[in-house]
Amino acid sequence: MISKDDNNQEIKDGWRDDVTEFRNWMKIIPTIPETLFKIASDIPTPALVYDLDAITETVTALRNDLRKIPNSELCLAVKANRCQSVLRHMAKLGLGADITTIQELEAAMEAGLWPIYSTAPGFSVADLKRLAAEGVIPDLCSLSQLRVWCESANPDKRVGLRLRLPFHEDSKAKNVVTRWSRFGVDPKDSGLHSLIQTHKLEVVHLHVHEGETFSEADLHQTLDLLVSCLEIFPKVEVLNLGGGWAYLFHLQKPEAQRVWDLVNKTITRINNQRQQPVRLVIEPGMLLTMMAGYLVAEVKAADDHPSGHRIVVLDTSAWNLMFWAPRPAVAQIPFREGPMLVHDLAGCTCYETDYFCLNEKMARIEVGDRVILNASGAYTSSVARSLHGLPIPKEFVIRDNRLCLVE
Repeated sequence: MISKDDNNQEIKDGWRDDVTEFRNWMKIIPTIPETLFKIASDIPTPALVYDLDAITETVTALRNDLRKIPNSELCLAVKANRCQSVLRHMAKLGLGADITTIQELEAAMEAGLWPIYSTAPGFSVADLKRLAAEGVIPDLCSLSQLRVWCESANPDKRVGLRLRLPFHEDSKAKNVVTRWSRFGVDPKDSGLHSLIQTHKLEVVHLHVHEGETFSEADLHQTLDLLVSCLEIFPKVEVLNLGGGWAYLFHLQKPEAQRVWDLVNKTITRINNQRQQPVRLVIEPGMLLTMMAGYLVAEVKAADDHPSGHRIVVLDTSAWNLMFWAPRPAVAQIPFREGPMLVHDLAGCTCYETDYFCLNEKMARIEVGDRVILNASGAYTSSVARSLHGLPIPKEFVIRDNRLCLVE
């Protein structure tokens, strides 16, 4: 029979197994802005703070990696972060946008992001008409969505397609339903070509996204597919490789260089065989914003637990904010002298596995202290839930060493 404590430990162990790989990414400890340290004791919590200078540094570094690839274009996946101050900063840096909803379209347009690309599994006729009115060509994910596009009576016959891909080998075992993504069309589907011919459509975009790219080998098959599809769809103007570049950029620089070299060779070869060169689009979200964001929270409870850990409850919820991935603590205020103790940082909901991080070795934390968690700039407020009606943290940006509230 499993005791209550044993059962809780089983839950924790399972949680650890699920996030071990991501936590390895998060061992990257950024240089926390000095301004954040200065205001962390006084800022109203919980708070999400975005470092705009860090975003600029990431964009600059990524562009440096991409500089050898001809006709390459960098866009932000707006689903990662919809904060207007962040989006306007990206626009000033000359980025475009990838959007999945009309709400994201409006956020991108308000910020001045352009060009705008789009792919989503469930656009309505009204959505597609709005995209067309704004000059956005959607990369459609299914035959039924292509039919909806045709039924929208849009005079523009140009359209994009997202291609269906298999999951990476290391992901298949975790997917008990199918080894194939649910997004995308088969470029050899006779039904697809019948629709294209009947409605006299021109396929001008091809879009792929296969999750996180871990190696050059991951990308080989996808690039081969794109090359073969250019023979099927000779009027393609844009090849969109989607996102999923954070792992390579942060942890595997040599492998990232091999990946970009492969992309460069492929695009160069394609363009040498065409009168009209294709444009290559990269649209990261997590990469551009993740490491530039911090969550500042206040400790509401701190108690010793029979496990030997110290359980710390913050004034916000990991379940509500960080369902996609946990974030480790990188700083505590104030810092106390003394032995480093093992802490489990938990959220303030009644959900048993509402943990921000486990096994964090920190100086003893007490009620009223502040904790800073890193890697909070992507998929935090944009995917927030509202268990118990808890509010989404207020958002701030650090610009020129000044803290500004996002209105």
